[in-house]
Amino acid sequence: MTRQELQIFTNSLYRGDKRYVHVSYPFYELELFTLDINRPELTQIVRPNAFDWARTSRKPLDRSVSADELPSFSDLRNCLLSSGFLDYKNEAEVAKKLVDLRDEAKDPNKRPKPVFVAVDTNILYNRFLSRHFPMRDESRNSSVEAADFRYVLSEIVQMEVDSKITHKYSREEIQGLAGVLAHAELLREFANASGRRERCAKLAFNEMNHLLTELKALRIKGTAVRGKERNDIEIAQSYKHWARGGDYDVFLLTADEDMVNHARTSELMTLQLELPFVVPEHARIDPWGTSDLFYDLAVTFGALSLENAGVLMLGEWGGKSSSDYQREKVKVRFLDELAYPEVARQLEVCRKVVSAGGA
Repeated sequence: MTRQELQIFTNSLYRGDKRYVHVSYPFYELELFTLDINRPELTQIVRPNAFDWARTSRKPLDRSVSADELPSFSDLRNCLLSSGFLDYKNEAEVAKKLVDLRDEAKDPNKRPKPVFVAVDTNILYNRFLSRHFPMRDESRNSSVEAADFRYVLSEIVQMEVDSKITHKYSREEIQGLAGVLAHAELLREFANASGRRERCAKLAFNEMNHLLTELKALRIKGTAVRGKERNDIEIAQSYKHWARGGDYDVFLLTADEDMVNHARTSELMTLQLELPFVVPEHARIDPWGTSDLFYDLAVTFGALSLENAGVLMLGEWGGKSSSDYQREKVKVRFLDELAYPEVARQLEVCRKVVSAGGA
């Protein structure tokens, strides 16, 4: 199923007879949270200490396998953020500034130069543009859409994402992971598959495609260098040189405090999105965002189990292609045969409607 088609499945959950759906990470045998259908909200979200203990107990002894392949609590938090369940700490301030920027850009007396929004690499990883809009400024009862702006993307940002997509699991790594992870039989799907960092980078790559195709961002030149800090400076400088060359105003979005300083040194306007570090034990979730959360978790973690719904989602599987990543697909296994027919029927209907609309 594609990420959009997962909405058909989540709709079936919300229409079903179960109030609670328990979502787990099978390789740790760890429950991540419970989806309360009636409210709707996520409840009993796993605490960092419990997650860290489960991860530590699974660390591979084989030196051919890096412990970095084991998802951490930060990965869970990032998925909760990228799916829109968590807000940035200063989301209200961000909304207000973006509304101000949009309105100022329409007034030549306030902003005589064309205004472009530039992005840092972390904005792509957090999927801010495709998942956190529309944003609402309650103080002025006004909303802003991502499409309200023109965008620019540095080649260095593109290269930072692309350079992470390099590693695939070897046979030795699979064997090493099988020795410490639960449900090792699932690892057969991961032969020659992308590692955790690579899967996260591919999610960022999808966001970059959204920026370039849906939001029509302009690509600008830039030269990457060694070292993250130096590369950040080069990203800011690439936006600075482009702005000066075209006599534009550039407004840089970043979630990195150091990048704010580099942007100011480069005479760029900037706005820092402050990452949330505290995850509540329970909070309401938009039903429309549930499928995004399932998709992000399945890809980042590799596998996701909806225990009492009889469903297993795989973000990686044997034969998964680059086009499957581009189309944002996951493999969904229905372990409960009674749940499959209705979802399959709805899926077939929706695919026919989409196909007819594109004809």
